[in-house]
Amino acid sequence: MDEAQKRDDVHVLVAVPGRLEAAALIRTAAQMARRRGDRWRAVHVETPRARTPPAVLDSLSHQVARLGGEWCVLTGERIGDELADHAQRSRADTLIIGRAPPARWFRPRRGRDHRLLDALETLDVVVVAGVPDSRRRPRWRRLTWREGYWPLASAGLALVIAWLVAGLMPLANLSLIFLGAVLVTAIGAGARAAMLAALLSALAYNFFFTNPRFSLEMIEQNELSTVGLFLLVALIGAQLGGGLRRRMMALRESRHQIRQLLTTARALSAAPDRARIREIIVTTVAHDWSLPCAFLECEGACVIPTVRAAHPGEPVLDAAAIEAATWSYHHAEPGGPGTAMFSDQRWRMVPLTDASGVLGVIAMAIDERRPGRERRDPELLATLFRLFAAALTRVTLVEALGDARLAEGNERLRAALLSSVSHDLRTPLASIIGSASTLRDLDDSLSGEDRHELLDAVLGESERLDRYIQNLLDMTRLGHGLSIKCDWVAPGDLLEGALTRLGRSLSRVQVVRAWPDDLPLLYVHAALIEQALVNIVENAIRLSPEQGRVTLSARVEGDRLSLVVCDEGPGVPEALRERIFERFFTGERTDTGPHGSGLGLAICRSMVHAHDGDVHVEDGPGGRGATFVIRLALTAAPEAFDHDD
Repeated sequence: MDEAQKRDDVHVLVAVPGRLEAAALIRTAAQMARRRGDRWRAVHVETPRARTPPAVLDSLSHQVARLGGEWCVLTGERIGDELADHAQRSRADTLIIGRAPPARWFRPRRGRDHRLLDALETLDVVVVAGVPDSRRRPRWRRLTWREGYWPLASAGLALVIAWLVAGLMPLANLSLIFLGAVLVTAIGAGARAAMLAALLSALAYNFFFTNPRFSLEMIEQNELSTVGLFLLVALIGAQLGGGLRRRMMALRESRHQIRQLLTTARALSAAPDRARIREIIVTTVAHDWSLPCAFLECEGACVIPTVRAAHPGEPVLDAAAIEAATWSYHHAEPGGPGTAMFSDQRWRMVPLTDASGVLGVIAMAIDERRPGRERRDPELLATLFRLFAAALTRVTLVEALGDARLAEGNERLRAALLSSVSHDLRTPLASIIGSASTLRDLDDSLSGEDRHELLDAVLGESERLDRYIQNLLDMTRLGHGLSIKCDWVAPGDLLEGALTRLGRSLSRVQVVRAWPDDLPLLYVHAALIEQALVNIVENAIRLSPEQGRVTLSARVEGDRLSLVVCDEGPGVPEALRERIFERFFTGERTDTGPHGSGLGLAICRSMVHAHDGDVHVEDGPGGRGATFVIRLALTAAPEAFDHDD
């Protein structure tokens, strides 16, 4: 036997009829082949006398592929001959067929099973009972309580009304009252109840109103035709009314489904995270189908899904249910009742999938469902599952996008920090090294003034380097949470302290002090607010022209006190007035650079925000330069506190 022949061999064949009800037969064949560990193939035979719609074949072939089988379509005159020939070529040893539907009374014929048994003499033939047939005549089902009392009540009410008006109307017109009862019954209870109401109305009309009365006999020809015509019209009206009721019920159900889908879609779209979506999933399924529901998902590298959400309460999933959930999660196939795998389980497992794979598994306790609901609304359930999967996919994409943005922001921050450190540390260090090396190598040839100038350069660059390192430390402290220890301090002391710390930097500008002495005290962390002022004033000094004016002032505005710094530099364009407070942002020709590190104003805003204040930039006086305003809340000072102290 060659390799090609071995690959073509299958051990189990299943003969699939051309109707959708064969899905149960396919599932049975898949279970049997899986228990035996054999390959299996589904075979459908097309004959010239019976052509199967392509949509049905596509649906059946898709189910066979999902269950791990092979699909084959044969063409021939006789089904048995084609199956026998194919079984011999594929070296199959078992053939599974479904029991043929019973023959109709008007077309007696020999059963299909017997024809196949005659043609397939060398195979083990398994006949599966219970394969439904959509062409089978429906069985008569018993009347419901609603279908029983509606005809009795409507016919009885019509009889009472007709008896009261019998003397005022002709006999033929009384039938319209009973006809109205039939139509009302058709709208209220359906066609079967309306037909029963028609029979009851005809009997009541004959018994109580035709001659002889109180008898079912009729002696007048016109009365016989009246009752017969009434019964015919009543039966036709019953069918029409029943059809109208069915359409009304279908429209009402469709409207309910649309409303439910819209409500669920809105809730899913507003869900902020994965946990909320899980709650919506289990709550929707549990409420609408009246069955316990759970959502299972694998966490991290775990291969066994665990319950992440459930309703109502925490469900009890035994080992078999967890095994079914694991199989559904890793095979992306449903399992449980009504499927090929784990059909004896209580829980039905439905995986939610997208292009990336399985997002989770929904477990539903099918044996506790409301009778018929899950069978009546399969399309609605499938649509809801697609909505659930789309919502989980959206959250996954949002999380991935957030992670990507965070990684991108961290990378930009790292690059900016490296760039800033490499520039703002090396520049003052180079100046310090140059001045120190000059003092060491040329000390004898330098005049006292030159030595003093070099020492000033070393001291100034050292102070600049100290402020930059302090900014880096402040940035780190603010990033990890800063402990604010407030105390009472005068605004003038904060402004003077900032100017004192800047020291020699003030020599290149004219500093104007313009704050009153009677300002209220501030309850702040003095060192932080002073550092914020230092950062702003340092920017103003650096960007102001030689001997330009830098004005410091303070004023009370309602329940807040404003500390104001004005300069005569190039100013800040309106489009950049928010960005200048971002870390490592250095604008071009603005009051933040290009020589700054981009940390000073960012740290300034963080320090002010830590005091529930705000800082912003405005145009300078007369449209020249920039004005930075720090606004801090005023707190009533204790009565025993002396302002002069």
